[in-house]
Amino acid sequence: MKYIWLLLVILLTCGIWYNSSMGIDESAKLSGMLATILQTIGSALDITFHWDVEHVIRKVAHFCEFAFLCWLMCRTYDEFGVPHRTATGYIFFWCLFIAVIDEYIQSFAPGRGSMVKDVLLDFSGAFCAWLWVRVYNYCR
Repeated sequence: MKYIWLLLVILLTCGIWYNSSMGIDESAKLSGMLATILQTIGSALDITFHWDVEHVIRKVAHFCEFAFLCWLMCRTYDEFGVPHRTATGYIFFWCLFIAVIDEYIQSFAPGRGSMVKDVLLDFSGAFCAWLWVRVYNYCR
């Protein structure tokens, strides 16, 4: 079972990097579709958004994909029996490394650029997931 968790980490990492390699047109089409759905739901509920919905969706996606990646890494290291203190260093290193490579790949995608604040956003998603896992394990 422990190798399935490792495989999921690898697959998610590849998915994150693949999304970064998409040009601005492909990426905008995907986030624009989600923005349209959210705005349709909002208008049905009589909610007006006074911000750029597509931009927020992109940033939330960055945060969530790295939160999920970190959760998968926590599970993987637990399955392999790595002590939590040791695993924490590895998890933070790998999440930061993957975030930096993510932005580097994105800098070569047509119409897109890389930003340090996106690396920080990615890492904050990972940190929040790590914190949630550790608090959950402590309270269990």
